[in-house]
Amino acid sequence: MDERIQNRLLETSTALSLYSASSPSEVEDVFAFKPAVDMEATDSQTLSRYTIILAQYLITLQVRYNTSRVIASQKKKVLERKVQELIQSGATEGKTLKEREANAIAMDPELQALELDYDEAAAERDLLEGLDKPITELINALKSELRRRAEERNHTSRERY
Repeated sequence: MDERIQNRLLETSTALSLYSASSPSEVEDVFAFKPAVDMEATDSQTLSRYTIILAQYLITLQVRYNTSRVIASQKKKVLERKVQELIQSGATEGKTLKEREANAIAMDPELQALELDYDEAAAERDLLEGLDKPITELINALKSELRRRAEERNHTSRERY
């Protein structure tokens, strides 16, 4: 990736304190939580803490996903530019554009390395894509349980008076 782009990403992330929202060490505890077994034995304060930990982790995931999207996009642009240069020079054969692109990559070790770099970046991007949804659902489930408990406490306290 172009060094200017990399520096710009770092500058923006630092200015917004995005990297200070690193994944909390307690996130493993949250993922190990078994609601069917532990829910009733877990106090509301712990459930609130889990909600906050997951929200912080969600920020971390979103930053990582956005960064991987930018990196993959940049690597793809570099690869496409270099392939187009080779095709326009007339050094590649093929009937269709796809064939010429494939032949250009096959005959140039530098393009093969660029393609591999892009594939790795795209794989990371694809791995991270959509991870926010189940974590958001878990946050919402914990919030729902906290609301249920609060309503139950309110109802019980009203019955006493």
